[in-house]
Amino acid sequence: MTFNRVCLVLVGALVLASCVASSGKYSGSGGMTRSDISPEVYIYHYENGFTGPDAMGWAPELQYAWSRLGAAETCNIPFDEQKALTKLKAMNDIGDFAHKMNGIEFHHLHSREVPDFCTPERVAEINAFLVTL
Repeated sequence: MTFNRVCLVLVGALVLASCVASSGKYSGSGGMTRSDISPEVYIYHYENGFTGPDAMGWAPELQYAWSRLGAAETCNIPFDEQKALTKLKAMNDIGDFAHKMNGIEFHHLHSREVPDFCTPERVAEINAFLVTL
């Protein structure tokens, strides 16, 4: 096989792998444990819950709260950070820094990568969550 054919086969394989990875056919398990979390994986768990290995050792309720607070940042919805941190520490007293960085900021960074994340329905859901703080 010539060098050009080898390159063509490799490029074809990469394109095929990329298409499969971005086809939205995510099984719902293990994607959050990858070093490169795709928007499809993140939105799946945002909508269906962060459980099992995708909770990454954190309680699903804590992941839910973090994800909604991160989403509030993504959608530019103001919230009382101190009130939020008090609620989060009641769930798991790991400290403000960990809740901010491991939780809220992590989820903000991933939700902002989801195209059209801040839909009117999602903004309403985030606001409904913020009322519970």
